[in-house]
Amino acid sequence: WSHQTLSSTRHSQPMKKNPLTLLVGSLLLLVFLALLFCYQVRTTEVAVVTTFGRYSSSQTNAGIYLRAPLPVQKVYKFDKRLQTFERKYEQQFTRDKKSPILSVYVGWRIADPKRFLESFNGDLLKAEQTLENVVRDAKNSVIGNHDFSELISPDPSKVKFDVIEGEMKAVMAATTLTSYGVAIDLVGLGDRRAQLAVRR
Repeated sequence: WSHQTLSSTRHSQPMKKNPLTLLVGSLLLLVFLALLFCYQVRTTEVAVVTTFGRYSSSQTNAGIYLRAPLPVQKVYKFDKRLQTFERKYEQQFTRDKKSPILSVYVGWRIADPKRFLESFNGDLLKAEQTLENVVRDAKNSVIGNHDFSELISPDPSKVKFDVIEGEMKAVMAATTLTSYGVAIDLVGLGDRRAQLAVRR
């Protein structure tokens, strides 16, 4: 009888929880809550927050910010560093009816995260495909206003690369920023070496 009483007494006593287990459990809970209600923006990123699918806010500075969990809010992050791409070689007609074959490289970045998200849903490939059309139109309009000698000439004083590139940049920037949230920071014609061929 005494053995049975002792055994039942042991079973009736509450089990003591290990403090280490409690600590680990608490830390895991905090991590879970942080992932659920916070998000991090790195120095190379911009973020856009939508609430029930509609734009809510943008964050362009690095840090940790609060958010409502899915499906209430969703966070989109984009690389805000300079992106570059090169337009393929294409034949262009100059004002004096020469047809050099030119390549154009462009450096662009996301300047308005909200408009960029609305325009491309955050898809960089789709953004570059759209920019290709903008680059082509700008190149056609600008090159058509200059003579061939302003692109390549034995007389360096006649070459106007800087002017032509500046005009192309201005034409592109007028469209890309307001329409797509993209800033054009750099425009160049080829590598400024022997990348021109003439077809008469």
